[in-house]
Parts: sequence; C-alpha cells; structure tokens
Amino acid sequence: MIRVLHVHCEFVPQNSGVARHMAGLCRALVRRGDVIPTILAPGPHGPGPHEYPVVEGGWGQLAARIRAADLVHAHGSRTMISAAALRLARRLGKPTVFTPHCYYQDGGRLHRLAKRLWDRGVERGTIAAADAVVLLHDQWRAALAEMGLAPRRVAVIPNCIDAEALRARLERVPARRLSGDPALLSIGRLAPVKRLGDVVAALARPELAQAHLHIVGRGSEAERLRTQADQLGVGGRVHLLGGLDDDEAAALMRGADAMVLASGREGLPTVMLESLAAGIPIAVSDIEGTRVVAEGVGWPHLFPVGDDAAMAVCLRNCLAQPVPPAVVQSVLRQFSWQGRADDMAALYHDLVGR
Repeated sequence: MIRVLHVHCEFVPQNSGVARHMAGLCRALVRRGDVIPTILAPGPHGPGPHEYPVVEGGWGQLAARIRAADLVHAHGSRTMISAAALRLARRLGKPTVFTPHCYYQDGGRLHRLAKRLWDRGVERGTIAAADAVVLLHDQWRAALAEMGLAPRRVAVIPNCIDAEALRARLERVPARRLSGDPALLSIGRLAPVKRLGDVVAALARPELAQAHLHIVGRGSEAERLRTQADQLGVGGRVHLLGGLDDDEAAALMRGADAMVLASGREGLPTVMLESLAAGIPIAVSDIEGTRVVAEGVGWPHLFPVGDDAAMAVCLRNCLAQPVPPAVVQSVLRQFSWQGRADDMAALYHDLVGR
C-alpha cells in the first residue's frame, strides 16, 4: 500500500482543470485499492464529500503530511507550494512526482518577464527536485527544452476525465435547454489565454447570426467581454453565468447544441474530453493540447487560433452531425482515469520500490 500526498495551490474541481485532473485520478486510485491518496491545498476547496482525504490549511501541515507519505506528487507549473513541497520531500528522502500541466506564456510585458525569471530561478529547481515529471502529451518535451528545463525522468500520461462520474452526472440531471440557434456553451476560466473574446466576435458572423453564447466560469475577463459584446451588437446573445457546480454545468451541457474552446494554449483540455465523452460536438482552437486529442480520437473540428471567421464555420460544420460513437469510445479508452490510472500507479510503485 502506497500513501501518496498530492499538493496544489487550490482544490476546486468545478472551476479548475488541474483540480479536476487530481480529483479524477484520486478517485480512480482509491478504487484500485493499492494507493491511498491525500490532497493538500492551502487555497480554496470545493464541496465534498470525497472518497479520499482533502486537507485544508496547506502550508502549516506541509512538513507533517510529507513525513507521513510514501511519495509526494505536486501539481501545477509556477506554483509556490508545489515548488516547496518537492524540495522539502527531497530533503526528507521521499520520492517525488511533478505534473506541471501547462506553462502559460500570456500576459503583459512585465508579467512575461516575471515568468521567465521564475522559470530560471525557481522552476528549474522544481523540475530538478522531481524524480519523475509527468507530461500530458509528448510534445511538451520540446517546450520544456526551449525553456531550459531538464527533467531527469519523463513519463507521458495524458490528462484524463473521470468517465464514471461524468456519466453519473449526465444521467442524474435533467437537461436545461439554452437559448440560441445554435446554443453554444463555454466552460472554463475567464482569462485572456482562453480567448473568449474571439468567440464573442464570431457571434457577429453570418453563420452564427442567431447563436447565443453561454459562458460558465469566473475570472478577470467578465467585464471586458460584456463591453465587447455590446460594442459588436451581440450583447443580448452573450450570457455570463458565473461559476456553477458540476450538476448545474452538466445540465447546461445536456441543453447545449455545441461547446467551444478558443484557447491560445492548453495542457490537454478537460472540457474537450468531457464534451466528446458526453457526445456533445465541440469546436476547438488548433493548438498542441487539442490537436493531441483530435488526432487521437478522430475529431476533425479545429480552427486557427484567433480566426473568428473560421471558428464560425467550424461550429456550423461540427453541428452538422452528431459525435460518432467511435469517437466517444476512443475518448473513454485513451483519456479516462478508469483506463489510465494504472499507468500512474505503476509509476508510483516503481519510484517507491527504487
């Protein structure tokens, strides 16, 4: 039996792809029976109950929790508590795993400079403190090399969804029919890297003249998106719904005609996996993270980043036919924790055995 401490700065699965990744993985590990996961996060915590311990208070309990664990698995790039956890675990002789998830390079000039300085002064040591670095897809090897980050050992284990939990939610909640023809749904943070302004701009295109965009999530972009929608004359067709719990989001997914993801950068997007697993068409920007999924499962509906005209056409095309059952099965086989938790458990056993 291996006791694994998972560390991240927050744990709100309904609002965070990283937290959702951790939640699905820990639930699948509990079901295996040979790994006992605990999640430690000093920031916000989502509602329980959980099938595994979720510890609040983070920093004050870090050392004690690391001592009680057999292995420490830290999550999240450029995350202070993850960096500290890996270094402390190494000093205490515990094997370590680090999943950076995604290195976002967006932001203003000073913000980008701060990220470069962090990568050189902190992240390089964080990577070095990990016995294994888990990448969500193989193309991240080149990205790490470009940043000057050199892991000692790499394991490629994709971001996955908790297929059992998703299926249960979709069966449990009634559909909440959304307005618009088509009714489009976006679920995720309201952050510049998500490029939701491109989706708002696409509503002004003739292909989406009757479409409505329903946005679930919190973040700094809300007011800017409202202003942009009003300026383009589509304010009445853009609906910012704020943060919702998983059941509410599932009801909206069932009531949408299609979903959309316009991001400029992603690790390996949970929302795309959940949309396809639920049989809901989704148009996605053509970036590495989405391309890995699209090519892996045979989903052709991608558009160039920032091209709202191509996005509008792509959305219309993906609405023309339902998601093929073969695509749904491919997602469940390749990108669900029910099928891939064994890979992570094998890594844990190998590191603890060494």
